[in-house]
Amino acid sequence: MLRKTTVAIALASIFCMSAASAVTLYHEDNGDYIDLYGEVGVGGHFATNPDYSYDEFYDTKGYVDDSFATLGVKGQRANYIYRLELDYQRRNWLGGDGEFELAIDKVYVGYMFNENHWIELGLTDTAFDQYDHFGDFTFNKAVETGEAGDQANTAKYEAKYEHLVYGVSYSYEGQHDSGALLGDIVNGYLGWMSGVVSVVAGVEARGGSKGESKYGEQQLLGLGMRVQVTSDIAFGVNGFIEDEDLATHQSGDVYLDYQTFRNYGVTLSAKYELTPSWEFVASANHEQYEVWDVESPNYDHTQLEPAFGKERRWASFGVNYTPVRDIILSVEGRVGEAPEAGYAYARMYF
Repeated sequence: MLRKTTVAIALASIFCMSAASAVTLYHEDNGDYIDLYGEVGVGGHFATNPDYSYDEFYDTKGYVDDSFATLGVKGQRANYIYRLELDYQRRNWLGGDGEFELAIDKVYVGYMFNENHWIELGLTDTAFDQYDHFGDFTFNKAVETGEAGDQANTAKYEAKYEHLVYGVSYSYEGQHDSGALLGDIVNGYLGWMSGVVSVVAGVEARGGSKGESKYGEQQLLGLGMRVQVTSDIAFGVNGFIEDEDLATHQSGDVYLDYQTFRNYGVTLSAKYELTPSWEFVASANHEQYEVWDVESPNYDHTQLEPAFGKERRWASFGVNYTPVRDIILSVEGRVGEAPEAGYAYARMYF
């Protein structure tokens, strides 16, 4: 639901690498620091399919540029933390125009109670946003979980121990990327991390716009799991179930007659590390949205009927090449009822 670009959705993994590769501008023995980090990426979607991508991109054509850049600064002073992050991205989501925009992605302050738990206040990602693709190894993330993503007016508490991770957030008057109101959002996760099996479960609930937009109340349950079979081979599963209320009628500026739609999605993925520089990733995916179902009493017949009906399935295979640290070259192909035939990207970060 809430999206920026495919790469933006994958930023959780980038941040982990950025933390290790950031340029330290200032550091004291007491733990105070200022780090500068960033990323530049060029690439995009190839052969977008209008039969299967009508809800994915602003347009369907042979190539949709998905170039992206981010620049941020984060730091700590005593127990207080802060972060400012700017994104330069394409407005490629449905309802966008494909043009570049410069946006503030994060701006928050927080407090570290100790090294294990902390709070953040301001514009930041909701809690489950960090783990909504936890079991998806693909570079170009597959099934969209639909959680709220980054939100202003957010208070978030998180904790991380050797194996246990958990967090919860509250966002006041959340908004869709389009600016449409979502209502207040409560979001949280609980996970267990180990060297062999790691699993994270997340939940989200929103209060709805109360007639001011098409988005009503929502409840979401997500689950991600990774299994490290050997040092070179890993398997993952990522899925969600969502009940979302959407308005089916509109009178002037007032949205009416909200109906509940049940949505499902699951990704099965595998990763094989041939060498430290070469990695192969495959996935199988299933999505099912009730709003796609022409037999549903709430289907909007003013829209074109999706060629795939109420569900779609596709598979992908990708190759990631890391020639040197902090550079990734990725190519991914898709078959089946996929929104695109391929995705290629070059990403450099610091």
